[in-house]
Amino acid sequence: MINLFISYSHEDERHLKQLRTFLSDRNCPNIRIWDDGKIEPGAEWDAEIKNRLDEAHIVLLLITQTFLNSRYINNVELNTALENLDKKKTRVVPIFVKDCFLEPYPQITRLQGLPDNKRFLSTLGDAADREYVQIVKKINEIAGEMLTDLQIRKSIDQQDEQSRAAKDIAMLSDNRKVFLSIPDSFSGREKRKEFLYVVMGRKQYENWPYEIVPGIKDWEAIEKLPETERSDRMLKLIKECAFAIHIMMTADELDEGFDLLQYNLAITHEKQAAFFSNILWLPNPLVSQELDEKLLMHPTVLGNNFETIFRMIEDKNAEKEARIKAMRHDFAPHKKVYMFYDFEKDHNSMLRIKLKNMMETDKRILINFSIPGIPFEKDRAEAQESEGICLYYGQSNPEWFVIRQSMLIDAKGNQQKMLCIDDPDIDLKYDRDVSKNAFNHIIKGKDRIDFELEGFINGLFAPK
Repeated sequence: MINLFISYSHEDERHLKQLRTFLSDRNCPNIRIWDDGKIEPGAEWDAEIKNRLDEAHIVLLLITQTFLNSRYINNVELNTALENLDKKKTRVVPIFVKDCFLEPYPQITRLQGLPDNKRFLSTLGDAADREYVQIVKKINEIAGEMLTDLQIRKSIDQQDEQSRAAKDIAMLSDNRKVFLSIPDSFSGREKRKEFLYVVMGRKQYENWPYEIVPGIKDWEAIEKLPETERSDRMLKLIKECAFAIHIMMTADELDEGFDLLQYNLAITHEKQAAFFSNILWLPNPLVSQELDEKLLMHPTVLGNNFETIFRMIEDKNAEKEARIKAMRHDFAPHKKVYMFYDFEKDHNSMLRIKLKNMMETDKRILINFSIPGIPFEKDRAEAQESEGICLYYGQSNPEWFVIRQSMLIDAKGNQQKMLCIDDPDIDLKYDRDVSKNAFNHIIKGKDRIDFELEGFINGLFAPK
């Protein structure tokens, strides 16, 4: 379980109660929620608060002017939460409740809070409920990420059947090392040196986050090693990186010598690694015309524009992050299911409510919803990030359904996709509008809901 501590001013207790209406045990099954209203009579309240703060994985700050004015909150709760944040022991999330003067509090304004863009809940009127729903979704996501991290660390420590994947995730996370080959040719080494000087400038003036290995001094030391030790040392360096860039001044540069050795080591590692990408850099674009087709299957940078290389590294890093995200799914405490439905027309549908409640009896499933006002692209992203997608087609018009069905068809990954069709005209809608091959499971009205839902849930947890 994830421990969540709510820091608030007692003068704002009604806002705490409103938040707790949404941030309930049922809505947050993996979170143990605490505020000082739970302190037992006779307990030492100061010690209890400090102990709970120290145990907290997530701290919510209910931001109002009375919160900011509280001496105890500033000296104890806020100060401790930020110290633990700096130690990476906790996540601190401001909840912007009532308009207040935040300029003297850069330690708060630097944090990403909710609602987005520092919109205060008390100013949103009826739209505030929608934001409370988003707050619950985000807090559940944070808790899920933390539980996933805990499970990954546990798997590494216990050397269980998932420990290899856990170690791969740990190695790849924040890995910004790039192996840059050492060409045999003089011109290739000069080109490498030129690039390293550009990298030094970018790191100094633009905080470029990547590291090129081996550096100039490292290579001087490696060059003095016996041939066998040199090969072992290069392989060790390659295994520490997420990418390798091979400089090719001529088309035959990888045919023999140290160029070939480095390339073969990197290719072998790519076949064995959870993620590794080999990139060719051809300073002379004409060289590409003489290359073997097999070599051209690698991502390739043509010419001397270093910006192109930097962009390639960024693109490959994005691929690496996507791979990590996919690997983390196996360690997640729950499977996410995204439910699409027309909020205005089908929110109160008895069949939709029954379907939702039946899924939620499995504590391993976390359901998110498409709600009014969310941009279409955000809906698409939410679906993409979920292991399961449930599309509900009831009172909504055909245009609404066909657009969502198209989005679902385009969703990439191994999602389980379920359609539930409700009255009126179930058979007509099924024959006229439904792309049958888009779904793993289709529920037509109340018939077979138990059978199809069981198959859908089993599919969520089936090995990939």
